[in-house]
Amino acid sequence: MFFIISGTLIALRLFFISNTLLIDDEAYYAMYARHLSWGYVDHGPVIAYLIRLFTIFGENSFTVRLGALTLLIMLTVFLYRFGKTYFNEATGIIMSLGVSANILFHTNAVVITPDVPLAFFTILAIIYYYKAYFIDAKYLYAAGVFLGLAVLSKVSALFPAVGIILFPFVIQDKRHFLSDIRFYGSLAAALLVFIPFIIWNLQNDLAFVRYQGSHITGSGSWSDFSGLWLGLLVTIGPVFFYYSVIKPFLLLKHLPSISPELTYFTIVTIVPATYFLVHSAFSRMEVNWPAPIFSGGLFLFGILLGENWPVHRKRFIFQVGFSLVLILIVTVQTFWPFLPVKGKVDVTNRYHIYNAFPVELKAYLQAHPEFQNKRLLANNYQIPSMINFYLNPVLEASALSINYHETLYSFLYQDGMFVGNDFLFLKRGKTFTKKFTPYFDDAILLQLFESKRLGQKVAGYSLWSVTNYRGKYTAN
Repeated sequence: MFFIISGTLIALRLFFISNTLLIDDEAYYAMYARHLSWGYVDHGPVIAYLIRLFTIFGENSFTVRLGALTLLIMLTVFLYRFGKTYFNEATGIIMSLGVSANILFHTNAVVITPDVPLAFFTILAIIYYYKAYFIDAKYLYAAGVFLGLAVLSKVSALFPAVGIILFPFVIQDKRHFLSDIRFYGSLAAALLVFIPFIIWNLQNDLAFVRYQGSHITGSGSWSDFSGLWLGLLVTIGPVFFYYSVIKPFLLLKHLPSISPELTYFTIVTIVPATYFLVHSAFSRMEVNWPAPIFSGGLFLFGILLGENWPVHRKRFIFQVGFSLVLILIVTVQTFWPFLPVKGKVDVTNRYHIYNAFPVELKAYLQAHPEFQNKRLLANNYQIPSMINFYLNPVLEASALSINYHETLYSFLYQDGMFVGNDFLFLKRGKTFTKKFTPYFDDAILLQLFESKRLGQKVAGYSLWSVTNYRGKYTAN
């Protein structure tokens, strides 16, 4: 049954990534891959190089996402072998299916974002530091490289990293690592991997630090806090959630009496859990931000269920069944919507709201060759990313970011490059809103476009001819 479920999920994901448009975030990261760098304003560079690797021989929706699916398949194999080798076969199966048959990790396999390499390299780092601490210290250098790649993927990997590093301080029998040069060598290896991103930030006025600082200091409410953790409870599954968010704190008071192995995974899980629980109490977070909690919680989930398999078997079956139902619902809703939800509430609309671009917008531009040498602009990164990916215009579309944070396009095209020129401007809705009028001499409506889903409008866009852009810093 384990192999049947695993194989079926792989086939389902191959079908999914072959038959859906990219969502806007994926198209944005595909632009990363077209403009490789050691750093970006909102993330590290690993996602860019991953996409580039899988699109060397052709760029399309399938190849852009193929890296995500490949990493998940590799991860399920590693987890199965790790659990079976160092614990028991039940633990290997539980951890492997805990990732494969889970809507959070399933999303990582069909939507490519920095969360994909984050999860992959964080879990590998946890495994290899475990092997170094409990099997042979020779694994420390590989562990350090994986840890560096995890942080280079997304800096939230620092939280499980803190737990990993704290472990030999907490367990007396492991304090000899504090005098082992290889322990510090592993941390040096992690830092060495991360240094290019540090250099990029120093060369770009700490752009990433400023961007993330504005995000993590945003205020939140009780509604945001409860919505986040309720969303995680549903997304990750109630049993997995319990062993990742609640069980570590229950184990904390029993640390002297539990095994060093269990202590290791508890510390690796409890550090990010504490941070995200506290921080989310006063800041608004998106549901994927606390994902590092579950990289460590996965091992508690697998080990504690696996060592008492006859007793906890039903818990595991419930968890897998719950997650498989969610995966099935989301998949069916994407292709054959049946739930009574609309608009932003239906997250699967993200696969459809830009379908006017490769069809209607492309046909319109082809029918008007006079626009071939005019650059398309939008305000935010989503629209130009989708245009660049699916239409591949002669002049790459860009984002102005008026009253909006910096994006990749802010570094590719300085605002001064556009001042005094005429453009095509694409935006959501039918009207040219007042906030944009001070930045142009004139704006003339050219065409309206509609993205539809089974004949029903899901998004509308308007294309405008705009003249004499004045610059976002100089407009009156």
